[in-house]
Amino acid sequence: MKYDDRYIVELSRAAIFDDTPFSPEESVNWDYIYNKSIEQNITGLLFTAISKLPNEYKPNKEIYVKWQQKMVETIAVTSRQYNEFLKMSSILMDNGIKAIILKGGFVRQLYPVPELRTMGDFDVLVKKTDLGNIANIFKDNCYEINKAVFGIEAKNKKSFWEIFYVLEEEFVVEPEKHTKEIYDNFRVVDNVFVPKPTLFLSHMIIHTGKHYVEKGAGIRNLLDIALFISKYKKEIDFVYLEEVCEEQNYSKIYRYILNALVEWFELDLSFVDFKAINTDLFMEYTLLNGIFGKHGNVLLRQMSLDERENSHGLGRLLFPPVSTLKDRYKYLRKFPLLLPIAWIQRVLFGVFVKKVSVKQMIRDVDEATAFSDERIKWLSDLGLNKNH
Repeated sequence: MKYDDRYIVELSRAAIFDDTPFSPEESVNWDYIYNKSIEQNITGLLFTAISKLPNEYKPNKEIYVKWQQKMVETIAVTSRQYNEFLKMSSILMDNGIKAIILKGGFVRQLYPVPELRTMGDFDVLVKKTDLGNIANIFKDNCYEINKAVFGIEAKNKKSFWEIFYVLEEEFVVEPEKHTKEIYDNFRVVDNVFVPKPTLFLSHMIIHTGKHYVEKGAGIRNLLDIALFISKYKKEIDFVYLEEVCEEQNYSKIYRYILNALVEWFELDLSFVDFKAINTDLFMEYTLLNGIFGKHGNVLLRQMSLDERENSHGLGRLLFPPVSTLKDRYKYLRKFPLLLPIAWIQRVLFGVFVKKVSVKQMIRDVDEATAFSDERIKWLSDLGLNKNH
C-alpha cells in the first residue's frame, strides 16, 4: 500500500475522532489525496483533519482553498437533506408509522461535524402493511414514488429514501427473522426510531460485506463502523455479531473489518475474540475505486468467471445473465423468467434514453469485463471469492 493511500487513512482516522493527524512526509501527493477523497466522497470530512496540521505541512494555497470550498458545499447539501429527513420522519411519526432508520441516516450524528458525513439516501425499515400509507404521505409532500422489489423509493430534489419492508438484500439467510428482530428491537434517539446497537451494527456490517464482494466498498463504510463501535462497544454483543456473519457467509470480511479498525483506526477491541490477519491488501482494495465500488460500466462486474468465459461479442452485450442484471432490474430477483424483458428494457434505455451507440456499448462492455477480472483477482487474493 503506497504512502499516499496510508495517509488518506490517517486523515480519515483523525477526522472522525476529532484528532490531529501525524504530519505527512515531504513527498506527499496532495493532488492525489484530494482526487481520491472526491472518489471516496470524504473531501469535506478530510479537510477538518488537514486544517489541524502545522502550516508548513498543509497543501498549497490553491488546493487548500478548493478543499475548504468543498467542505462548505458539503455542509450546505447535507444540511438540506437532513432537515428534509427530520421533517418527513416527524410526519411519518405523527401518522402512527414506525420507520426504523438504518446505516448512515443515524451514524452521521456520531461524526464530530455530522454535516460532513455525506448522504446518498436514507434507508428505513417499515411494516409492509404501511407502504401504501407511506407512499401517499410522500406524494402529498411532492415526492416521486417508484416501486422496488422489497419496498418503495421516494425522491425529490431535497432527498432520496429507500423504504424496505424486508432486509432480504443483506440477510440472504432467514431474511424475515432478521427483519423482524431489527424492527421489533428499537429505541428512540433524537426523535427517530433506531435499532438497538447490536442489531444496527449487524445490518451495517452485512451490508458492507455485500458491497465488498459484489462491487467494492469505500472507506466511508469503515468510518461509520469505527465510530459506531467506539460509541456503543459496551452495548454490542460481539458473539452474536460473529454468529450472524458466519450464518450469512461474511465471517472473513467481519474479521478483516475488526482487524482494520484496530490496526488503522486505533480502536481498542482487546475484549473481543477474533483472529488477527494482515489488512494491508484489504485497505488497498477499500481505496481502489469509490464509496460503493466502481459505479461506471456496471454491466459485467457481477458476472462469474465461468459466465464471462462463455460470453462474447454482442451476445454478452445484449443477453447478460440474471446474476449480472439483478441489481439494476430488481424484479429479476423474484421473477428470473422475466430476463428477456430486462434485455429489451436495457437496450431501449441505452439507445433511446441515454443515446448510447452500439459501438460505445461494446467498448463499455470491454472496460467492464477488465474491471470484473480485476475485482475477481482482488477477491481471490483476499480469500473472499469462495467463502466470505
